[in-house]
Amino acid sequence: MGLFNLFSKPEGHWIKSAHICAKDDYECSVCGRSFKSAPLECPRCGAKMRGTINDWEVRMRREALEEDLDEYEGIEDADY
Repeated sequence: MGLFNLFSKPEGHWIKSAHICAKDDYECSVCGRSFKSAPLECPRCGAKMRGTINDWEVRMRREALEEDLDEYEGIEDADY
């Protein structure tokens, strides 16, 4: 962290969790706090938000990274 980044706010995005019987929740990617709405800045950590992505997309990205890591380490998933 340099001198010029001292006063800059972090950037993040909202992770939208859709629910069937309730309102959608929005989780900050920087601090992890959940809110009922998605403002331009996180009320808790003050991070500037670049947009919203779905929870499903985040899970798919994590699974893809996990599969790549397993291939790198030579681990194979069991087929049930």
